[in-house]
Amino acid sequence: MSAVQHPGFRVYAHPAPVAARDHDAPTRDRGNGRAPGDQSVTSAHIAQLVFLGAVWGAAFLFLRIAGPQVGPVWAAEIRIAIGAAILVLVAGRRTWAIARHDLRAFAVVGATFSAIPFTLLAIATLTLPTGVAAVLNASTPLFTAVLGVIVLKQSMTARLMAGLGIGFVAVVILVGWSPLPPGLPTILAAAAAVGAAISYAVAGTFVRRRLPGIGGVELATAQLVGGAILLLPLALATGAPGTPSFDGVIALLAVGTLSTALPWPIFLRLLSQTTPTIASTVTFVVPAFAIAWGSMVLAEPIGAGLLGGFGLVLVSLVLVAGIRVPLRRPAILTRLPRPLVTGS
Repeated sequence: MSAVQHPGFRVYAHPAPVAARDHDAPTRDRGNGRAPGDQSVTSAHIAQLVFLGAVWGAAFLFLRIAGPQVGPVWAAEIRIAIGAAILVLVAGRRTWAIARHDLRAFAVVGATFSAIPFTLLAIATLTLPTGVAAVLNASTPLFTAVLGVIVLKQSMTARLMAGLGIGFVAVVILVGWSPLPPGLPTILAAAAAVGAAISYAVAGTFVRRRLPGIGGVELATAQLVGGAILLLPLALATGAPGTPSFDGVIALLAVGTLSTALPWPIFLRLLSQTTPTIASTVTFVVPAFAIAWGSMVLAEPIGAGLLGGFGLVLVSLVLVAGIRVPLRRPAILTRLPRPLVTGS
């Protein structure tokens, strides 16, 4: 039986063009009754973005602890493998029933959503503080927005551009304008963090275009298993991993569970319900938490603009997500009699 003939796969094996799919109102998402083209943002989506920012902000802390001990590639491989093992226990059979019909697509997702960015972020955190690495990674929505306009034919509105600009300014403020020491290691580390952002942008756009109908748990399981398999040869090529300390072991377990297995199904579900640009705005929230975790655990200094920067982050989320904040007149004003208009 071909992939197109498979009853559970033909929905997304060859998806309709985005414009057509976004107007198919009759079909409803089984998880929440929303139409596939309904990309409106709810309060639940905002809560999910904040939660994801907290656990992914902690990932920079965990990698900064474990990366130097076991090596950056092995830190990424162990992170992906732990997350994959947990999700396979939950949805391994369902995932294989779907993924076996389009292994190439899931290999692309595994590479761009986990193997490449996780490795680059582990490399970046060898040199950069947690907050600096997170702020550079916050450029993901900028690249996602560009890809969304080019690939998904989304409109680049003034509101969207303003939100992205404010968000980028906010994450810069969040690090307190801390100057990085000049030199090649800093340049390479910064390039790795930006490269991870580009990889995430490519992955989010690819998933929205190629795999829009797959559940979050199944997609997360497939991309983590694929990422672990693809990254393993490179990890072996770097030699045996270093021996982690007790803190390193805890950091590896935490990054594999709290920052990988738990949040990825939530994020991919969010991605399927909204747009790549909206989902990727989670990277505007990540730096605030990354700075907080780094300060509490590693005593990294907090910039004076933390509170103001986080406020700007929330503003950027409202603009990019297209949320309209209702402005109501005070009740007393609604009860006042209208003035009598007379000629002068």
